[in-house]
Amino acid sequence: MLWGSSRLTVYGVMALLGVGTLLCPSLGGNPVDSSTPPAPVQTIDPPLVSYPPVTPWISWSAHSINELLHLKTATGSPRIPTPNEWFPLDLYQGTITRQQFEQKLHTLYDPFGVLPAYLDINDSRVVIYPSTTERRVPQFVLEFAPPNQPKAPMRWFRTPEEIRAETHPLDKPLNGLRVAIDPGHIGGPWAQMEERSTRYRGSAPVQEGDLNLITGRILKQELTNLGATVFVVRDSTEPVTPYRPNDMIPEARDLLVAHSSHASLKALPPDKLNLLFGARLMDLAEFLFYRCSEIKERGNRIRDNFVPDITVTLYIDATPGSGRGRLTPGNANIFFVGGSYTKTEMADPEMQRRCVYKMLEGGSDIEAEVAADIAAVFTQKTGLGPVKYGDSATTRSVIPGNSYVVARNLAANREYDGPVVCTEPYFMNNQIVYQRLLAGDYDGQRRFDGKDYGSIFREYADCVAQGLVKAYTGSTVIAGATTPAAPAPGQTK
Repeated sequence: MLWGSSRLTVYGVMALLGVGTLLCPSLGGNPVDSSTPPAPVQTIDPPLVSYPPVTPWISWSAHSINELLHLKTATGSPRIPTPNEWFPLDLYQGTITRQQFEQKLHTLYDPFGVLPAYLDINDSRVVIYPSTTERRVPQFVLEFAPPNQPKAPMRWFRTPEEIRAETHPLDKPLNGLRVAIDPGHIGGPWAQMEERSTRYRGSAPVQEGDLNLITGRILKQELTNLGATVFVVRDSTEPVTPYRPNDMIPEARDLLVAHSSHASLKALPPDKLNLLFGARLMDLAEFLFYRCSEIKERGNRIRDNFVPDITVTLYIDATPGSGRGRLTPGNANIFFVGGSYTKTEMADPEMQRRCVYKMLEGGSDIEAEVAADIAAVFTQKTGLGPVKYGDSATTRSVIPGNSYVVARNLAANREYDGPVVCTEPYFMNNQIVYQRLLAGDYDGQRRFDGKDYGSIFREYADCVAQGLVKAYTGSTVIAGATTPAAPAPGQTK
Protein backbone atom coordinates (compact mmCIF):
# COMPACT_ATOMS: atom_id res chain seq x y z
CA MET A 1 0.00 0.00 0.00
CA LEU A 2 1.33 3.43 -0.90
CA TRP A 3 1.09 6.24 1.59
CA GLY A 4 1.79 9.85 0.61
CA SER A 5 3.63 12.28 2.81
CA SER A 6 0.85 14.74 2.00
CA ARG A 7 1.74 18.05 3.57
CA LEU A 8 3.26 16.87 6.82
CA THR A 9 4.07 19.53 9.42
CA VAL A 10 7.73 20.56 9.52
CA TYR A 11 8.99 21.89 12.83
CA GLY A 12 10.74 25.25 12.72
CA VAL A 13 14.39 25.81 13.54
CA MET A 14 15.27 27.82 16.63
CA ALA A 15 18.63 29.65 16.40
CA LEU A 16 20.99 29.37 19.33
CA LEU A 17 22.97 32.51 20.17
CA GLY A 18 26.00 32.25 22.40
CA VAL A 19 26.37 35.06 24.95
CA GLY A 20 29.89 36.08 25.92
CA THR A 21 30.67 37.35 29.41
CA LEU A 22 32.81 40.51 29.77
CA LEU A 23 34.75 40.67 33.03
CA CYS A 24 35.67 44.27 34.02
CA PRO A 25 37.89 45.65 36.79
CA SER A 26 36.05 46.76 39.88
CA LEU A 27 35.07 50.43 40.05
CA GLY A 28 36.38 51.40 43.46
CA GLY A 29 37.57 49.23 46.36
CA ASN A 30 40.96 47.59 46.28
CA PRO A 31 42.98 47.95 43.08
CA VAL A 32 43.30 44.90 40.87
CA ASP A 33 46.71 43.27 40.71
CA SER A 34 47.22 42.79 36.99
CA SER A 35 49.84 40.14 37.63
CA THR A 36 47.31 37.86 39.30
CA PRO A 37 44.63 36.38 37.09
CA PRO A 38 41.15 37.08 38.44
CA ALA A 39 39.20 34.23 39.97
CA PRO A 40 36.69 32.72 37.56
CA VAL A 41 33.18 34.02 37.95
CA GLN A 42 30.50 31.34 38.16
CA THR A 43 27.50 32.23 36.02
CA ILE A 44 24.37 30.26 35.25
CA ASP A 45 22.79 31.12 31.97
CA PRO A 46 19.00 31.14 31.95
CA PRO A 47 17.38 28.43 29.82
CA LEU A 48 16.89 29.41 26.21
CA VAL A 49 13.35 28.08 26.26
CA SER A 50 11.09 27.64 29.27
CA TYR A 51 8.93 24.54 29.30
CA PRO A 52 6.35 24.70 32.09
CA PRO A 53 5.21 21.31 33.36
CA VAL A 54 1.95 19.75 32.26
CA THR A 55 -0.53 19.62 35.11
CA PRO A 56 -4.04 18.16 35.04
CA TRP A 57 -5.51 21.67 35.25
CA ILE A 58 -3.46 22.89 32.28
CA SER A 59 -4.40 19.82 30.26
CA TRP A 60 -8.11 20.03 31.03
CA SER A 61 -8.27 23.76 30.29
CA ALA A 62 -6.40 23.55 26.96
CA HIS A 63 -8.37 24.08 23.77
CA SER A 64 -6.18 21.90 21.58
CA ILE A 65 -3.44 19.31 21.73
CA ASN A 66 -1.14 21.77 19.95
CA GLU A 67 -1.31 24.06 22.99
CA LEU A 68 0.31 21.30 25.03
CA LEU A 69 3.06 20.18 22.68
CA HIS A 70 5.58 22.70 24.00
CA LEU A 71 5.09 21.59 27.61
CA LYS A 72 7.03 18.98 29.53
CA THR A 73 6.53 16.57 32.37
CA ALA A 74 7.55 17.68 35.83
CA THR A 75 10.68 15.53 35.58
CA GLY A 76 11.77 15.95 31.97
CA SER A 77 13.07 18.70 29.73
CA PRO A 78 12.74 18.50 25.93
CA ARG A 79 15.52 19.67 23.69
CA ILE A 80 15.49 22.71 21.42
CA PRO A 81 13.26 22.13 18.35
CA THR A 82 14.91 21.05 15.10
CA PRO A 83 13.60 20.31 11.61
CA ASN A 84 13.66 16.63 12.60
CA GLU A 85 10.07 15.34 12.51
CA TRP A 86 10.94 12.97 15.35
CA PHE A 87 11.41 15.94 17.71
CA PRO A 88 7.99 15.67 19.46
CA LEU A 89 9.08 12.25 20.74
CA ASP A 90 11.77 14.02 22.78
CA LEU A 91 9.09 14.71 25.37
CA TYR A 92 9.12 10.99 26.15
CA GLN A 93 12.80 10.62 27.01
CA GLY A 94 13.19 8.38 30.05
CA THR A 95 9.49 7.50 30.25
CA ILE A 96 9.79 3.85 29.18
CA THR A 97 12.16 1.06 30.12
CA ARG A 98 13.85 -1.21 27.62
CA GLN A 99 11.67 -4.10 28.79
CA GLN A 100 8.46 -2.08 28.28
CA PHE A 101 9.63 -0.85 24.87
CA GLU A 102 10.48 -4.32 23.57
CA GLN A 103 7.32 -5.88 25.02
CA LYS A 104 5.06 -3.34 23.30
CA LEU A 105 7.03 -3.53 20.07
CA HIS A 106 7.07 -7.30 19.71
CA THR A 107 3.60 -8.18 20.96
CA LEU A 108 1.44 -5.30 19.75
CA TYR A 109 2.99 -2.88 17.27
CA ASP A 110 5.55 -4.90 15.30
CA PRO A 111 4.55 -8.56 15.66
CA PHE A 112 6.26 -9.43 12.37
CA GLY A 113 9.67 -8.30 13.62
CA VAL A 114 10.62 -5.67 11.01
CA LEU A 115 11.69 -2.64 13.08
CA PRO A 116 14.58 -4.28 15.03
CA ALA A 117 16.66 -4.28 11.83
CA TYR A 118 16.57 -0.45 12.00
CA LEU A 119 17.57 -0.32 15.67
CA ASP A 120 20.70 -0.37 17.77
CA ILE A 121 19.42 -1.15 21.24
CA ASN A 122 20.94 -1.64 24.67
CA ASP A 123 19.78 -1.23 28.25
CA SER A 124 20.22 2.57 28.26
CA ARG A 125 18.93 3.68 24.83
CA VAL A 126 17.65 2.72 21.40
CA VAL A 127 19.06 4.35 18.25
CA ILE A 128 16.66 4.41 15.29
CA TYR A 129 18.33 4.53 11.86
CA PRO A 130 16.77 5.52 8.51
CA SER A 131 17.51 2.16 6.89
CA THR A 132 18.75 -1.30 7.73
CA THR A 133 22.18 -0.49 6.25
CA GLU A 134 22.65 3.28 6.81
CA ARG A 135 24.22 3.65 10.26
CA ARG A 136 25.91 7.05 10.14
CA VAL A 137 23.17 9.49 11.14
CA PRO A 138 20.28 8.23 13.29
CA GLN A 139 16.74 9.47 12.91
CA PHE A 140 16.25 9.51 16.66
CA VAL A 141 17.79 8.36 19.94
CA LEU A 142 15.43 7.41 22.76
CA GLU A 143 16.89 7.20 26.25
CA PHE A 144 15.40 4.42 28.35
CA ALA A 145 14.39 4.74 31.97
CA PRO A 146 16.22 2.56 34.49
CA PRO A 147 14.33 -0.67 35.30
CA ASN A 148 11.20 0.03 37.34
CA GLN A 149 11.93 3.79 37.33
CA PRO A 150 10.21 5.33 34.29
CA LYS A 151 9.29 9.01 34.47
CA ALA A 152 5.65 9.91 34.08
CA PRO A 153 5.10 10.78 30.39
CA MET A 154 3.37 13.96 29.27
CA ARG A 155 -0.25 12.89 28.89
CA TRP A 156 -3.18 15.18 28.08
CA PHE A 157 -5.80 12.41 28.08
CA ARG A 158 -7.15 10.87 31.26
CA THR A 159 -7.52 7.16 31.94
CA PRO A 160 -10.86 5.51 32.69
CA GLU A 161 -9.58 4.95 36.22
CA GLU A 162 -8.95 8.68 36.65
CA ILE A 163 -12.41 9.57 35.32
CA ARG A 164 -14.04 6.98 37.60
CA ALA A 165 -12.29 8.53 40.60
CA GLU A 166 -14.11 11.83 40.02
CA THR A 167 -17.55 12.69 41.34
CA HIS A 168 -20.29 13.01 38.70
CA PRO A 169 -23.97 14.00 38.89
CA LEU A 170 -26.21 10.94 38.70
CA ASP A 171 -27.81 12.19 35.49
CA LYS A 172 -24.44 13.15 33.96
CA PRO A 173 -22.24 10.05 34.39
CA LEU A 174 -19.82 11.21 31.68
CA ASN A 175 -19.50 14.74 33.06
CA GLY A 176 -16.14 16.18 31.95
CA LEU A 177 -15.18 13.32 29.63
CA ARG A 178 -13.87 14.68 26.31
CA VAL A 179 -14.85 12.57 23.30
CA ALA A 180 -13.93 13.15 19.66
CA ILE A 181 -16.26 11.45 17.16
CA ASP A 182 -15.06 10.73 13.64
CA PRO A 183 -17.83 9.51 11.31
CA GLY A 184 -15.77 7.42 8.90
CA HIS A 185 -15.40 8.09 5.15
CA ILE A 186 -16.92 11.11 3.37
CA GLY A 187 -20.08 10.02 1.58
CA GLY A 188 -22.26 12.22 -0.61
CA PRO A 189 -20.83 12.83 -4.08
CA TRP A 190 -17.51 11.30 -2.99
CA ALA A 191 -18.91 7.87 -2.09
CA GLN A 192 -18.31 6.34 -5.52
CA MET A 193 -14.68 7.46 -5.51
CA GLU A 194 -14.22 6.02 -2.02
CA GLU A 195 -15.80 2.74 -3.19
CA ARG A 196 -18.24 3.08 -0.31
CA SER A 197 -21.52 3.17 -2.26
CA THR A 198 -23.38 -0.10 -2.65
CA ARG A 199 -26.66 -1.15 -4.27
CA TYR A 200 -28.28 -4.58 -3.96
CA ARG A 201 -31.05 -6.14 -6.06
CA GLY A 202 -32.07 -2.88 -7.70
CA SER A 203 -32.75 -1.08 -4.41
CA ALA A 204 -31.57 2.40 -3.49
CA PRO A 205 -27.83 2.72 -2.85
CA VAL A 206 -26.40 2.96 0.64
CA GLN A 207 -23.32 5.10 1.15
CA GLU A 208 -21.29 4.35 4.26
CA GLY A 209 -20.08 7.92 4.75
CA ASP A 210 -23.69 9.10 4.93
CA LEU A 211 -24.67 6.32 7.33
CA ASN A 212 -21.76 7.03 9.67
CA LEU A 213 -22.69 10.71 9.70
CA ILE A 214 -26.22 9.93 10.87
CA THR A 215 -24.84 7.74 13.66
CA GLY A 216 -22.32 10.43 14.61
CA ARG A 217 -25.03 13.06 15.00
CA ILE A 218 -27.10 10.81 17.25
CA LEU A 219 -24.06 9.80 19.29
CA LYS A 220 -23.04 13.42 19.82
CA GLN A 221 -26.46 14.23 21.27
CA GLU A 222 -26.46 11.17 23.51
CA LEU A 223 -22.98 11.83 24.88
CA THR A 224 -23.80 15.51 25.43
CA ASN A 225 -26.92 14.48 27.37
CA LEU A 226 -24.70 12.24 29.50
CA GLY A 227 -22.43 15.20 30.35
CA ALA A 228 -19.53 14.62 27.96
CA THR A 229 -17.84 17.38 25.99
CA VAL A 230 -17.98 16.29 22.35
CA PHE A 231 -16.08 17.29 19.23
CA VAL A 232 -17.32 15.93 15.88
CA VAL A 233 -14.63 15.84 13.21
CA ARG A 234 -17.09 16.33 10.35
CA ASP A 235 -20.78 17.18 10.08
CA SER A 236 -21.30 17.13 6.32
CA THR A 237 -20.56 15.03 3.27
CA GLU A 238 -17.75 17.35 2.20
CA PRO A 239 -14.07 16.51 2.70
CA VAL A 240 -12.26 17.96 5.69
CA THR A 241 -9.00 18.30 3.72
CA PRO A 242 -8.67 21.47 1.62
CA TYR A 243 -7.00 19.44 -1.13
CA ARG A 244 -8.66 17.57 -3.98
CA PRO A 245 -7.58 14.67 -6.20
CA ASN A 246 -5.99 16.97 -8.81
CA ASP A 247 -3.78 18.43 -6.08
CA MET A 248 -2.41 14.96 -5.43
CA ILE A 249 -1.37 14.24 -9.04
CA PRO A 250 2.27 15.39 -8.64
CA GLU A 251 2.73 13.20 -5.58
CA ALA A 252 0.99 10.27 -7.27
CA ARG A 253 3.20 10.69 -10.32
CA ASP A 254 6.34 10.74 -8.17
CA LEU A 255 5.26 7.58 -6.40
CA LEU A 256 4.58 5.74 -9.66
CA VAL A 257 7.98 6.77 -11.01
CA ALA A 258 9.70 5.75 -7.78
CA HIS A 259 8.09 2.30 -7.85
CA SER A 260 8.72 1.72 -11.55
CA SER A 261 11.47 -0.64 -12.73
CA HIS A 262 12.16 1.66 -15.71
CA ALA A 263 14.82 4.19 -14.66
CA SER A 264 14.35 6.11 -17.92
CA LEU A 265 10.96 7.40 -16.69
CA LYS A 266 12.71 9.93 -14.46
CA ALA A 267 13.86 11.85 -17.54
CA LEU A 268 10.35 12.27 -18.98
CA PRO A 269 8.44 15.57 -18.50
CA PRO A 270 5.27 15.52 -16.36
CA ASP A 271 2.83 15.71 -19.29
CA LYS A 272 4.42 12.65 -20.92
CA LEU A 273 4.28 10.75 -17.65
CA ASN A 274 0.61 11.66 -17.21
CA LEU A 275 -0.21 10.11 -20.59
CA LEU A 276 1.95 7.08 -19.90
CA PHE A 277 0.42 6.26 -16.53
CA GLY A 278 -3.13 7.01 -17.68
CA ALA A 279 -5.93 5.90 -15.36
CA ARG A 280 -3.48 4.53 -12.81
CA LEU A 281 -2.29 8.05 -12.08
CA MET A 282 -5.76 9.37 -11.29
CA ASP A 283 -6.68 6.28 -9.26
CA LEU A 284 -3.64 6.80 -7.06
CA ALA A 285 -4.26 10.55 -6.78
CA GLU A 286 -7.81 9.84 -5.62
CA PHE A 287 -6.52 7.30 -3.10
CA LEU A 288 -4.02 9.81 -1.72
CA PHE A 289 -6.85 12.34 -1.47
CA TYR A 290 -9.50 10.35 0.41
CA ARG A 291 -7.34 7.86 2.31
CA CYS A 292 -4.20 9.87 3.13
CA SER A 293 -4.79 13.63 2.94
CA GLU A 294 -8.32 13.38 4.36
CA ILE A 295 -7.31 11.24 7.33
CA LYS A 296 -4.25 13.36 8.11
CA GLU A 297 -6.37 16.51 8.06
CA ARG A 298 -8.92 14.93 10.38
CA GLY A 299 -6.08 14.18 12.77
CA ASN A 300 -4.97 17.81 12.47
CA ARG A 301 -8.51 19.02 13.10
CA ILE A 302 -8.64 17.11 16.38
CA ARG A 303 -5.12 18.28 17.30
CA ASP A 304 -5.91 21.93 16.52
CA ASN A 305 -9.35 22.15 18.09
CA PHE A 306 -9.73 19.64 20.87
CA VAL A 307 -8.03 17.66 23.64
CA PRO A 308 -9.88 14.31 23.69
CA ASP A 309 -9.67 11.67 26.36
CA ILE A 310 -10.85 9.19 23.73
CA THR A 311 -11.55 9.31 19.99
CA VAL A 312 -14.19 7.00 18.53
CA THR A 313 -14.29 6.39 14.78
CA LEU A 314 -17.55 5.09 13.33
CA TYR A 315 -17.68 2.56 10.47
CA ILE A 316 -19.92 -0.28 9.31
CA ASP A 317 -18.39 -3.60 8.28
CA ALA A 318 -19.18 -5.74 5.22
CA THR A 319 -18.09 -9.07 3.78
CA PRO A 320 -15.81 -9.29 0.72
CA GLY A 321 -18.88 -10.06 -1.38
CA SER A 322 -20.34 -6.65 -0.63
CA GLY A 323 -18.47 -5.03 -3.51
CA ARG A 324 -20.02 -7.54 -5.89
CA GLY A 325 -23.57 -6.78 -4.75
CA ARG A 326 -24.02 -9.96 -2.72
CA LEU A 327 -26.21 -10.12 0.37
CA THR A 328 -25.38 -12.56 3.16
CA PRO A 329 -27.25 -14.11 6.10
CA GLY A 330 -24.12 -13.73 8.25
CA ASN A 331 -23.54 -10.85 10.65
CA ALA A 332 -20.86 -9.96 13.21
CA ASN A 333 -19.11 -7.15 15.11
CA ILE A 334 -15.44 -6.10 15.31
CA PHE A 335 -13.56 -3.32 17.11
CA PHE A 336 -10.04 -2.16 16.25
CA VAL A 337 -7.28 -0.58 18.30
CA GLY A 338 -3.87 0.60 17.10
CA GLY A 339 -1.01 -1.79 16.36
CA SER A 340 -0.01 -4.75 14.17
CA TYR A 341 2.00 -2.86 11.55
CA THR A 342 2.61 -5.19 8.60
CA LYS A 343 6.04 -5.91 7.12
CA THR A 344 5.52 -3.47 4.25
CA GLU A 345 4.11 -0.74 6.48
CA MET A 346 6.88 -0.96 9.05
CA ALA A 347 9.53 -0.43 6.36
CA ASP A 348 8.15 3.08 5.72
CA PRO A 349 9.91 5.86 7.72
CA GLU A 350 6.70 7.77 8.42
CA MET A 351 5.02 4.59 9.66
CA GLN A 352 7.98 3.92 11.93
CA ARG A 353 7.75 7.41 13.44
CA ARG A 354 4.03 7.15 14.13
CA CYS A 355 4.49 3.65 15.51
CA VAL A 356 7.13 4.74 18.02
CA TYR A 357 5.06 7.83 18.91
CA LYS A 358 1.97 5.71 19.61
CA MET A 359 4.06 3.33 21.72
CA LEU A 360 5.42 6.16 23.87
CA GLU A 361 2.15 8.06 24.07
CA GLY A 362 0.76 5.37 26.35
CA GLY A 363 -2.81 5.02 25.07
CA SER A 364 -2.80 1.34 24.09
CA ASP A 365 -4.09 0.00 27.41
CA ILE A 366 -6.89 2.59 27.40
CA GLU A 367 -7.85 1.65 23.84
CA ALA A 368 -8.12 -2.03 24.75
CA GLU A 369 -10.15 -1.34 27.89
CA VAL A 370 -12.62 1.03 26.22
CA ALA A 371 -12.97 -1.14 23.11
CA ALA A 372 -13.72 -4.19 25.25
CA ASP A 373 -16.47 -2.36 27.14
CA ILE A 374 -18.05 -1.03 23.95
CA ALA A 375 -17.87 -4.53 22.46
CA ALA A 376 -19.54 -6.01 25.55
CA VAL A 377 -22.52 -3.66 25.23
CA PHE A 378 -22.85 -4.39 21.50
CA THR A 379 -22.79 -8.12 22.22
CA GLN A 380 -25.46 -7.80 24.89
CA LYS A 381 -27.66 -5.64 22.67
CA THR A 382 -27.23 -7.35 19.29
CA GLY A 383 -26.31 -10.91 20.24
CA LEU A 384 -23.77 -10.95 17.40
CA GLY A 385 -20.49 -12.83 17.53
CA PRO A 386 -17.08 -11.45 16.54
CA VAL A 387 -15.39 -11.32 13.16
CA LYS A 388 -12.72 -13.93 13.82
CA TYR A 389 -9.55 -12.11 12.87
CA GLY A 390 -7.38 -13.25 15.75
CA ASP A 391 -3.66 -13.29 14.90
CA SER A 392 -3.68 -12.82 11.13
CA ALA A 393 -1.55 -11.24 8.41
CA THR A 394 -2.88 -7.80 9.41
CA THR A 395 -4.16 -8.13 12.99
CA ARG A 396 -3.20 -9.25 16.48
CA SER A 397 -5.35 -10.26 19.44
CA VAL A 398 -4.92 -7.87 22.35
CA ILE A 399 -7.15 -9.31 25.11
CA PRO A 400 -6.89 -13.02 25.99
CA GLY A 401 -10.21 -14.73 25.34
CA ASN A 402 -11.78 -11.68 23.64
CA SER A 403 -12.11 -12.05 19.87
CA TYR A 404 -14.09 -8.82 19.43
CA VAL A 405 -11.08 -6.52 19.91
CA VAL A 406 -8.00 -6.75 17.70
CA ALA A 407 -5.08 -4.48 16.86
CA ARG A 408 -4.73 -3.27 13.28
CA ASN A 409 -2.80 -0.43 11.66
CA LEU A 410 -5.78 1.54 10.39
CA ALA A 411 -5.11 5.10 9.27
CA ALA A 412 -7.22 6.73 11.98
CA ASN A 413 -5.79 4.61 14.78
CA ARG A 414 -2.31 5.62 13.64
CA GLU A 415 -2.74 9.28 12.66
CA TYR A 416 -4.95 10.53 15.50
CA ASP A 417 -3.17 11.43 18.74
CA GLY A 418 -4.37 9.91 21.98
CA PRO A 419 -6.40 6.72 22.50
CA VAL A 420 -8.50 5.75 19.47
CA VAL A 421 -11.15 3.02 19.17
CA CYS A 422 -12.48 2.09 15.75
CA THR A 423 -16.01 0.66 15.95
CA GLU A 424 -17.07 -1.47 12.97
CA PRO A 425 -20.24 -3.38 13.85
CA TYR A 426 -22.71 -5.17 11.58
CA PHE A 427 -22.29 -6.43 8.02
CA MET A 428 -23.73 -3.78 5.73
CA ASN A 429 -24.66 -6.48 3.20
CA ASN A 430 -26.45 -8.64 5.76
CA GLN A 431 -30.01 -9.18 4.52
CA ILE A 432 -31.72 -7.59 7.55
CA VAL A 433 -29.07 -4.94 8.25
CA TYR A 434 -29.38 -3.71 4.68
CA GLN A 435 -33.14 -3.27 5.06
CA ARG A 436 -32.66 -1.42 8.34
CA LEU A 437 -30.09 0.90 6.75
CA LEU A 438 -32.41 1.67 3.83
CA ALA A 439 -35.19 2.53 6.31
CA GLY A 440 -33.11 5.40 7.71
CA ASP A 441 -33.53 6.72 11.24
CA TYR A 442 -37.02 6.47 12.73
CA ASP A 443 -38.98 6.49 15.99
CA GLY A 444 -40.37 3.31 17.50
CA GLN A 445 -40.19 -0.11 15.85
CA ARG A 446 -40.47 -1.44 12.30
CA ARG A 447 -40.83 -5.02 11.14
CA PHE A 448 -38.19 -6.70 8.96
CA ASP A 449 -38.47 -10.37 8.04
CA GLY A 450 -41.06 -10.95 10.76
CA LYS A 451 -39.18 -9.27 13.61
CA ASP A 452 -39.47 -5.78 15.09
CA TYR A 453 -36.38 -3.57 15.12
CA GLY A 454 -35.65 -0.05 16.27
CA SER A 455 -33.50 2.35 14.26
CA ILE A 456 -30.13 0.73 13.59
CA PHE A 457 -28.49 4.16 13.83
CA ARG A 458 -29.81 4.70 17.35
CA GLU A 459 -28.89 1.16 18.29
CA TYR A 460 -25.33 1.81 17.08
CA ALA A 461 -25.06 5.14 18.90
CA ASP A 462 -26.66 3.76 22.08
CA CYS A 463 -24.18 0.89 22.25
CA VAL A 464 -21.18 3.20 21.85
CA ALA A 465 -22.54 5.68 24.41
CA GLN A 466 -23.33 3.00 26.97
CA GLY A 467 -19.98 1.34 26.29
CA LEU A 468 -18.29 4.61 27.22
CA VAL A 469 -20.47 4.82 30.35
CA LYS A 470 -19.36 1.30 31.24
CA ALA A 471 -15.67 2.11 30.61
CA TYR A 472 -15.53 5.47 32.38
CA THR A 473 -17.97 4.91 35.27
CA GLY A 474 -18.16 1.16 35.80
CA SER A 475 -21.92 1.20 35.17
CA THR A 476 -23.51 -1.72 33.34
CA VAL A 477 -26.47 0.12 31.84
CA ILE A 478 -28.09 -1.83 29.00
CA ALA A 479 -28.22 0.12 25.74
CA GLY A 480 -31.66 1.24 24.59
CA ALA A 481 -32.79 3.84 22.03
CA THR A 482 -33.59 7.14 23.72
CA THR A 483 -32.58 9.81 21.22
CA PRO A 484 -34.93 11.61 18.79
CA ALA A 485 -34.49 10.94 15.10
CA ALA A 486 -31.57 12.76 13.45
CA PRO A 487 -31.91 14.40 10.03
CA ALA A 488 -30.24 12.73 7.09
CA PRO A 489 -27.08 14.37 5.68
CA GLY A 490 -27.91 17.69 4.04
CA GLN A 491 -31.36 17.88 5.66
CA THR A 492 -32.68 19.76 8.66
CA LYS A 493 -35.48 18.82 10.95
